[in-house]
Amino acid sequence: MVAHMNDQVDPTSQEAEGRGSMYRFLATVYLQPPTEDIVRAMDRAFVEEFVAPFSTQAAAELSEYVVSLDSEKEIFLLKQEYMDLFAVPAGRYVTPFEDVYRGIRQDGKQEGGPLLGDRAVAAKIMYRTAGAEIDKACKELPTHIGVELSFMSFLCEREAAALDNVAEAMCSEEQSKPVVTNIYRHTQMRFLQEHLNDWFPQLNQVIQAKAKTPFYRALGQLTKEYLAWDMANLMLQLGLEEAWSLDSS
Repeated sequence: MVAHMNDQVDPTSQEAEGRGSMYRFLATVYLQPPTEDIVRAMDRAFVEEFVAPFSTQAAAELSEYVVSLDSEKEIFLLKQEYMDLFAVPAGRYVTPFEDVYRGIRQDGKQEGGPLLGDRAVAAKIMYRTAGAEIDKACKELPTHIGVELSFMSFLCEREAAALDNVAEAMCSEEQSKPVVTNIYRHTQMRFLQEHLNDWFPQLNQVIQAKAKTPFYRALGQLTKEYLAWDMANLMLQLGLEEAWSLDSS
């Protein structure tokens, strides 16, 4: 939450921060095994506030499963499931890379694409254009689901910072804040359309089929529904902003 010079919270900036936090949480889920702290934090209050508004199915599964976890052994089993699904290319590996779900044969039918192919190039161009760099500590490829979700978090955080700067500048000049078409929101919507929402639903189907516990099935469903909600939300807001601009001209 950010307070400006007039001690009032900017709701647009606050929303961007909240969306950034959700994307950062989802990115963490796919980039590393679950820690005990993360699992413990996903209590009933967390589920009701951050999961239920976007996915009743995921909320029901997490409420029943996570809240009942009470042993180190069960946490260990979740860590093992993460390794089976997202880290070790064996029987239950879901191959969490956009390239794999976006290959197209010459006859028009879909098949697994090559890693570091056209999809990776397209993603890297968007990262670079937006001023984002993959953390050197991250060893994953640019089309890994966790990396793409991290990029969305980066864009939301940049949007929040830009809105804060505009609001503070306008407050200092004792003027009202203008309606601003934010380039970060356009980039967010484009990345959702051209990347995440175009392939994650297929990855989610594989997660649903291969996960043994409700934990990753619920998180996969939450991710799918949140991505769809956010794209619809962005389309609505940008559409309203464009309509306002036309009315004002």
